[in-house]
Amino acid sequence: MTRFSILVLLSGVGGSFAVASSSWADDNAVIKGKTLFKGDAGAFKRSVLDTSKDPNCAKSKAKIGSYDVILNTKADPVTIRNVLVFVKEGLPDRKWDPPAQPLKLTQHGCEYDPHVFGIMEGQKLVIHNGDDTNHNIHFLPKKNEEINFTQPKKDMEKDVTLVAEDVFKIKCDVHPWMGAYAQVFKHPFFAVTGEDGSFELKGLPPGKYVVGAWHEKFGAQTATVEVASGETKESNITFEAK
Repeated sequence: MTRFSILVLLSGVGGSFAVASSSWADDNAVIKGKTLFKGDAGAFKRSVLDTSKDPNCAKSKAKIGSYDVILNTKADPVTIRNVLVFVKEGLPDRKWDPPAQPLKLTQHGCEYDPHVFGIMEGQKLVIHNGDDTNHNIHFLPKKNEEINFTQPKKDMEKDVTLVAEDVFKIKCDVHPWMGAYAQVFKHPFFAVTGEDGSFELKGLPPGKYVVGAWHEKFGAQTATVEVASGETKESNITFEAK
């Protein structure tokens, strides 16, 4: 059970009453690990995308590599980049406030940065055009209202509000090679694996969790992990290429 503290002060006839805000002292567990690849890594080498449709893209970045599979083949075992890892089940019935700082999705070098991201419901998402060319931003959600607008000039920005739902795609109708993926959460316990394929979910209440992992090419995996207060538990998640 999650522990919290309440302070009560009484004084005088009729008294005065004060309650201190709850402190979730047990929210200090950590689940971390790596997303591992099982299969023939040589079959998933990054290809160079054809950006000749827009000469402005070639000016800003000579070569753009494919993003659907990026493996860290220098690691043993091989790890996977751009995997969205998150707590899928097991959190207590509580409300987590979104960060005040907005998240920015930038179009730079005719690529989306980040390529995969999570964001909390209620957190502002800023769409930024960092290129000296026209971009079209097209959200293809299941629950959110479809968003489709253009940013024809460099440094144009637009704020977007999203509600919680499963992973959905974002694309550019002008540049067909551009794509990104997002998921909106009601909690802050999510991460995207970087170059070394690692993830870390911090500040968890103690409990037993189902951790979900999603990759655009290899699909979804889950792992069940139980952590005590103050404990750091390592749990790797393996994707197998068919």
